[in-house]
Amino acid sequence: MEISFVKVSPTQNVTILVTSAVAREAQGAVAARLLEWDSVCGEQVGFLEAPSLPGARARLQMMGGEFCGNATMSLGAYLARQEGMADGNCAEYRIEVSGADAPVACRIARVGGAYRGTVWMPLPESIGTAALETDAGAVELPLVELPGISHVVAPVSLGRAEIERRIRGWNGVIGAEALGVLRFDEDAQTIEPIVYVPSTDSAVWERGCGSGTAALGCWLAHRESRPYRAPIRQPGGKIDVSVSVQNGKISGVEITGTVRITVLGTAFV
Repeated sequence: MEISFVKVSPTQNVTILVTSAVAREAQGAVAARLLEWDSVCGEQVGFLEAPSLPGARARLQMMGGEFCGNATMSLGAYLARQEGMADGNCAEYRIEVSGADAPVACRIARVGGAYRGTVWMPLPESIGTAALETDAGAVELPLVELPGISHVVAPVSLGRAEIERRIRGWNGVIGAEALGVLRFDEDAQTIEPIVYVPSTDSAVWERGCGSGTAALGCWLAHRESRPYRAPIRQPGGKIDVSVSVQNGKISGVEITGTVRITVLGTAFV
């Protein structure tokens, strides 16, 4: 099978967007092959489909049916490229994304050879805690549930190897469509994100995570009962998050990052 694709780097969270039509039931197997080292290689795969919701410019179906802010931003940059956006110009796209009930707004600006993207994220469904087993015993960790993906905020004292070993079991407790764990260093304002997608049984340490950045901003705004705005540094660079609060409730969440389109090509699957 020949698969047309575009490879995109939103804060180095390398995303493969499949532009060929692929039947939904085949997407998991196609994604697994594309992610392999001897294929296109990346951190996640999304499939372009015809939109079904009013006002949507395009539809993005992620490999496990999860929601992804960085992939949404990547598709926005690809649409801008397809339309020949000139340097210094900008446009806003409404994108239908798996895991989100309504089209997601994405603003893209062309900046030299890259794109600057802002995604208005879906609001969290809940912010609470989860009781999870660790090598040191049971602990209560912050849990932010977004449409299509949930994130646990973990201290840096929890090592990468333990998180990677336990993330599947933790999701057995949480039951998320996709589960991220964010190793958060509050003093440095940095995260190391890993995302587990049950439908593909993949757990990937990501260079950057848009939904994780949004979830962290929501948790900090909730904890302090005030708006939160900051750049969150991660292995691939920084993603800015802005969380607004009205009457004690989160009323808006935005993430902003830099997107580079690196490869257009054909893969043989």
